[in-house]
Amino acid sequence: MALTFEIDPQSGLIAITRSHNPTFDEWRMFMEELLTDLQFRPGFAIVEDRRGDRTVPSRNDVEIAAAWIRTNATRLGQSRWAVVLDPTSLAAFGMVRVGEFLTDRSGVSLRGFTSIE
Repeated sequence: MALTFEIDPQSGLIAITRSHNPTFDEWRMFMEELLTDLQFRPGFAIVEDRRGDRTVPSRNDVEIAAAWIRTNATRLGQSRWAVVLDPTSLAAFGMVRVGEFLTDRSGVSLRGFTSIE
C-alpha cells in the first residue's frame, strides 16, 4: 500500500507515511478513509512523511490534490499539514510549495519541510 496513517487522538496528530506515489483515485480513497475514521476530528494536525517516495508530482497532480483539499477544507477543519520530503528532492519540494500557494486561505495550512524534526 502506498499510503498508511496513524491517528493519535490524544495529541490531535495524524501521521501519514507514503512509500510510493499513488494515483489520484488511490489518494482520494485513502483520504476518505482517513476522514471517516472514528478517531479523526477536524482540525487535527497532519504530518505526511514522503521521504520514502522520491517521485516528483506533476503540476496537474498538485492542482488536482489542492482542489480536493480546498473542497474538503471544512471536513479537515482549520489544520496544519506538514509534508516532509527527502532534502535532496528539490523538485518535489518545489511542487509542495506550489501546493502551499494553491491551498492558501482554505483553512488548511500546507507546508513543506526537509526534516521530520
